[in-house]
Amino acid sequence: MSWSLLGEQLELLGPDIVAVALCAARLVPVAFLCPLLGGQAAPTTVKLSLVLSLSLFLRLVAGVGLSTPVESPLVLGALVLKELVYGTSVGLVAALPFDAARMGGRFIDLFRGTSAEASLPVAGSRESATGDGLYQLLVMLVVTGGLFPAVVSGLLRGFGVVGLGAFVPSESAALFVVRLAGGAMATGLAVGAPIAAAALAVDCLMGMASRAAPQMNLQELGAPLRILGGGAILWLGIGVLCERLLAGVMDLEGTLLLLGEAAR
Repeated sequence: MSWSLLGEQLELLGPDIVAVALCAARLVPVAFLCPLLGGQAAPTTVKLSLVLSLSLFLRLVAGVGLSTPVESPLVLGALVLKELVYGTSVGLVAALPFDAARMGGRFIDLFRGTSAEASLPVAGSRESATGDGLYQLLVMLVVTGGLFPAVVSGLLRGFGVVGLGAFVPSESAALFVVRLAGGAMATGLAVGAPIAAAALAVDCLMGMASRAAPQMNLQELGAPLRILGGGAILWLGIGVLCERLLAGVMDLEGTLLLLGEAAR
């Protein structure tokens, strides 16, 4: 094959290469932020391979492409930057229900006193067994419960709502993401509120009992009662907590559509 023929073939493939690159630029932040496409647990090679596969699917099967050709490398760089910014917004929104589960678990462990940081103030870290447990449990429920295809479909249908290069970094889109982040924080606090109330009730009862019977050393019973009582409430209410968190995942498809409407 001559160099001229190879050059002609590359020129013909130019629009396809640009479209795949822009699709990948939008999906890369989503793959690194949303646990359903890899998140922090999957190796980087796996996430990048998934991004490339989805980008090829969007171009070759779904026909996603630019409406106008790219005229210069500067224009291509600007389009890649726009797709990265919009992909980061989409990834943040898609990861919010799972971050709410992790925040709720850390809130629970903070009041129960079972986190590594609370147990070992000097040597402990900020790890939270309940936070990681609720996070992984929510991921498992989404993947095995039939919501995974709906979330991925919402992510891919976003290319039809906001075409390649059509993202406009508007104030309404930024405020929309901020409101969703605030809602996720509220969900995390609501998830941990019953256990926090139980821990405060135990402290209140121990305080009143100590005042009523000062000769009895009841202060050492506070921490074990908080841990055991909070764990019992968490075990009994895990179904309600999962339903609350799954409701956020079920709303993701409509939320991503609203984000696309505000961003174009």
